[in-house]
Amino acid sequence: MHHPEQPDNLSKARMLLATRRFIKLDEWLLSQMRGWQNQTEIHSDYGLLMHPGSLFAANESTQYRLQLLDDWATQCPTSYHAQVLLGMLWHEQAWVIRQSHTGEEIADHQWLGAQLCCDYAVMAFLAAIERHPRPTHAFRHLMNLSGGFGEPYWLRALFAGDIPKPLHEQFNIENSPIWQEGAQHLYAIGVEPLTHWPHQLPIALQHTRRTDEDPLDYWLRMATSVRHNDVGSMESYLLFHSTYWGGNAQQQQAIIDSHVCAEFSEQERNQFRATAMLDALQNDVADRQSEQAALLQQQLEQLLAQPLENTTRIQLLDKAGGAVAYWQDDDLAGLALYADLFNVSPQAMPGHLSSLFISRVVLANGNQDGLPVLTTLLTRAIVQSDNALLTAFAAAAVHYGLYGLTQQPELSANLMDRAWSLMHQENAQPSTEKDLLTLAHDMAINDDIDAAHFLMVEMARRGSALHSHELYFFYRNLWYQDVPEALHSDSNALDCVLSAARSGLVPAMFNCANALREGFGGEVDYAQAMQWYLRAIDGGHPQADYWRASCALDLGPEQDKRLAVEQWLPAIVSNSEHPERAEAAYTLGMAYMQGAGTSKNRYYSWQFMQFVLELNPESSVAQEALAALEGSLRSRMSLWQDKRKVDGRDIVTQYRPIKSSETPLPPI
Repeated sequence: MHHPEQPDNLSKARMLLATRRFIKLDEWLLSQMRGWQNQTEIHSDYGLLMHPGSLFAANESTQYRLQLLDDWATQCPTSYHAQVLLGMLWHEQAWVIRQSHTGEEIADHQWLGAQLCCDYAVMAFLAAIERHPRPTHAFRHLMNLSGGFGEPYWLRALFAGDIPKPLHEQFNIENSPIWQEGAQHLYAIGVEPLTHWPHQLPIALQHTRRTDEDPLDYWLRMATSVRHNDVGSMESYLLFHSTYWGGNAQQQQAIIDSHVCAEFSEQERNQFRATAMLDALQNDVADRQSEQAALLQQQLEQLLAQPLENTTRIQLLDKAGGAVAYWQDDDLAGLALYADLFNVSPQAMPGHLSSLFISRVVLANGNQDGLPVLTTLLTRAIVQSDNALLTAFAAAAVHYGLYGLTQQPELSANLMDRAWSLMHQENAQPSTEKDLLTLAHDMAINDDIDAAHFLMVEMARRGSALHSHELYFFYRNLWYQDVPEALHSDSNALDCVLSAARSGLVPAMFNCANALREGFGGEVDYAQAMQWYLRAIDGGHPQADYWRASCALDLGPEQDKRLAVEQWLPAIVSNSEHPERAEAAYTLGMAYMQGAGTSKNRYYSWQFMQFVLELNPESSVAQEALAALEGSLRSRMSLWQDKRKVDGRDIVTQYRPIKSSETPLPPI
């Protein structure tokens, strides 16, 4: 719980820093530090103040932040806080450089750039240690840095009693492209990499590290030596023993039960245990009937029997519901935990995945004993109206008076408007739309098809292309559940797929083209179908180019047929990764067999059918075509004559990955 004066303290710190009143800021921070350091103030803002993110606006550049903190350190050469915040800012910058895009490996130059930032961070933390007798934050963040990046070589040398070599002597960086790229990260913020190091440690660190002591253990020991029972340092220490960092919940539990945490209160240790349990529940859950699963359930039961902060208890129950249901192979066991969650407070709500789990168990799995849990979920969703997914779900339920709610159509309309507004505020429209479709499927499985239809229609009316596209399948009775005949509508289906396609949804463009090609809901419209195929191709649809070619051969003018045979289909067959490659080869074979878009040639057709079987030996249509081409004496004579017309040319050799001489065609 934050102290009521917290906003004032934050504003004061930011104001003093922005106006460069460094001496005043230093004095004030030292006064804030005393109560926090001695743990005499129950509600201290000092921990919050000691973070660059609290003191700077989000739009202020790294260069500006560094310059301001450098100026502070220069004008106040004995300032502990200026050095600590400089170290924290450099440490933060190391993570910024080291971050990777999803699915991409971190490049060597990123690791190097991050390490060069860590050099600056460590230098600043060492300077802070020299400037205060109880430098808790400096010790804590040196532990965090060591856990995330490892200690720099030169710091390890100092602890070993050696004088560290300059960077250019320790590593061969001359003419190194990786060095140049890595250093560029620092040049970009106007700083040169450090290359020379101090020759000795600060006095407070000399002869303090035990032989072979792990850096994490050492820095934790140093932090707790100057501030006993430092919860923040222990939380960071345990984090580096979590699953993300190669540890596990049991390692954390062992630390919590060891002498390392002996001086912490039982309440604090329970908080640590809860964090470890959340780590176990959020990652790969232990296998059902395993010893690990049994142990975790026992620890969870013991932990929930202890007094915990409401926020912690809600988090535990939220994550445990699905896991316990899996371990016990009993959905009701999971729902019982969600019922306990609702009992924590009138505002308590489960998380996103838990909400979907409740719907799936009660509606899709038909477990009506869990209906009170679903009713509570939807009732609170209506009261709070701060979650787009649940607000829309509740709107559909209240429109028909389902799942324990009273029927209120007017409230339903207001809730649906609120849900649509929240989807845009949360910047989560695509994911929420998909999850709403999951809920619609659950409702349909529970025989609430009208509510499912209502949910999709209301989302589509408000502009959801995804729901418009889903309604296309719904009205055609091609949906996941059987749709009552009264709701079948070819015209509605066409209107919906056209609306979704015009909104830019690529799969809808493809299905729209197919519908127009079939004449679904009206007359065949070849020209419009081809336009939508082209737009789907431009949007990256993987199959649209093949279906455009087949549409041209089926319905198009001669010019389009020739384009299909001479350009579009050969391009597909040339692409070994194309999902319709075998189909395109078969279609080319049929074009040559029938003389569509090209001169009829049964020998070319025969070659393509052979090629189809190379790609897919199980292709029955290619086997049937070959039987027609060579199944009788008359057909074989026609095949031989067409072969003579083209001098026996092998037309498919260009599509094979190896030379045709290595895979000769079988004799006719």
